[in-house]
Amino acid sequence: MDPKVFIGYKGSEFNQSEIENELKKYNKDYYGNYDSDYTIKTYANNNVILSKTVRCTYPDDREPRCYNDIYTVNEYNDADMQRIIRAFNFGITDTDKNHMAINAIYVNNSTNFLKKIKDIVSEDIALSTVLYDEANDKLIAGRLNNANLFYGLTFKNNELMLSNNKNILKKFCTKVYTLGKNKYICNNNIYNLNGDNMGNIFNNEDEAFIQNNQSNSNTFFNALNAVLNQISNDTFKAKVEAFINNYLNQDSPKQKIEEFIDNELDNEVKKEVLTLIKKIIKEMDEKKQVKTALNETFDQVLKEYQENVTLPVCHIVKLNDTVLGQTNGGYYHAKFEQILTQTQLDEPIMLIGPAGSGKNVAVSQVAQALGLKMYYTNNASNEFKLTGFIDAGGNYRDTEFYKAFKNGGLFFLDEIDNSDPSALIVINSALANGYMAFPHETIDRHPNFRIVAAANTWGRGSDLQYVGRQALDGATLDRFDNIFFDYDRKLESLLYPKDDVLEFMWAFRDSVFSSNIPHIVSTRGIGKVYKKDINNLPVEDILTSNVVKNLNQDDINMIIGNMKNVSTSNKYFDGIKKLRINR
Repeated sequence: MDPKVFIGYKGSEFNQSEIENELKKYNKDYYGNYDSDYTIKTYANNNVILSKTVRCTYPDDREPRCYNDIYTVNEYNDADMQRIIRAFNFGITDTDKNHMAINAIYVNNSTNFLKKIKDIVSEDIALSTVLYDEANDKLIAGRLNNANLFYGLTFKNNELMLSNNKNILKKFCTKVYTLGKNKYICNNNIYNLNGDNMGNIFNNEDEAFIQNNQSNSNTFFNALNAVLNQISNDTFKAKVEAFINNYLNQDSPKQKIEEFIDNELDNEVKKEVLTLIKKIIKEMDEKKQVKTALNETFDQVLKEYQENVTLPVCHIVKLNDTVLGQTNGGYYHAKFEQILTQTQLDEPIMLIGPAGSGKNVAVSQVAQALGLKMYYTNNASNEFKLTGFIDAGGNYRDTEFYKAFKNGGLFFLDEIDNSDPSALIVINSALANGYMAFPHETIDRHPNFRIVAAANTWGRGSDLQYVGRQALDGATLDRFDNIFFDYDRKLESLLYPKDDVLEFMWAFRDSVFSSNIPHIVSTRGIGKVYKKDINNLPVEDILTSNVVKNLNQDDINMIIGNMKNVSTSNKYFDGIKKLRINR
């Protein structure tokens, strides 16, 4: 038994308290008494009841929950759900909101949401779920792979009830059935994940789930003739024929079948005609007439989602059929591909962007992808920092630039706009001529030498935020391809998955910008806040050491006043409003 058992039900035979009591008895049976650590969470509306046994001490167990008028109860593995969330990039980063991913996928992809998960994420995701779409009054249930999902029809009214536990359904239903792997139920119809209708759930339990009968081999027209040939009464035969034609042109075949059976057939022929009609539905070649508009456009929907998926990736760099190098699996800045391509083409690159946006990391990833060693220099304050020099003992003191130029590798000159402009003439000359005169020798440029620089300004000199930066020579600016390297929120959400941190830091950054206050809110800074947050440091300490820093109280007040898209319940937003800085 699993104490996280859930029930999904649409009907009037049982009420909310009866279902909750059975869930409580279930825990009593499991523990010997009702464990106070567990409680029952229930949603009930419009004769729909979704109820689940949850552990009070685990916030990620708070179900059922609502998202866009979709209520849900689920059974899943937390690691699986995190894989789903990363794949669909919903921005849900807290485990206490894991279940919202299923609702969000359903909203975006209607009844084919399970197929979307299976196709994009993995073959081994285990998930069972029951949803109630309040806006459209639809009860949906589905199962992926080795999860548990069972259904049955209630004793008196033959109403559908679902659960991830077979035993508890026996308290409410005459028979209990197992929903097959990778199938879902929508409005009493069972479907494969590709949208094919496997059959209908009718109110007569003896007639339920004819789709399990695999013996049918008739085509559509043979099955239709089988119905008509068994009817001798011409008037009745005409009614059947009219019904079949009407069925093929209706959007709600289940309703039409039920109306026909209830109103037109004698009891003694109901079962036989019903079975034959189900054969027609099952064997019908004209599948387009039983597919929804979503099924027909699913391939396009899937393609659009795949284009927006961000997963840990491995980049393999090739020249013709020769593999030059590759990266490890990981997350990459939105500009990584551009930097990689232009560096591989031997174009000098200058990354221009704010401090702490991840330029150093991106360049090291490019070096790894190209199979090159990375050589690093933090600004060229003088010529000798690039060329090296002969010391008093007559020995040559080499540099990172010399080693990369001679042996091959990616030379990364950080803070080029903080360099001596005259020292950069060395680089211009080396790139233009293909050789370089160092203090002790003149060498040709190695064919695998590459260069990337990084700057916080556009090379026109200092500004309010980056004081003391140099105006770069026009020849230097012309030599490099400029790539604007801004903060990447998609990357930040993958690296630092904490909703309240990201919500606050992004709103704080936007407000700093709109307030024209010279203050840096970097990706690096978000990482520091995230690290302290998951280690439970006090909010005030995190704010003062990593967020407000050199801001005075007037600056902070202005930023708070301009902050948007942040919840009033966010602990950091609440904390900064209470913060008082004496500077």
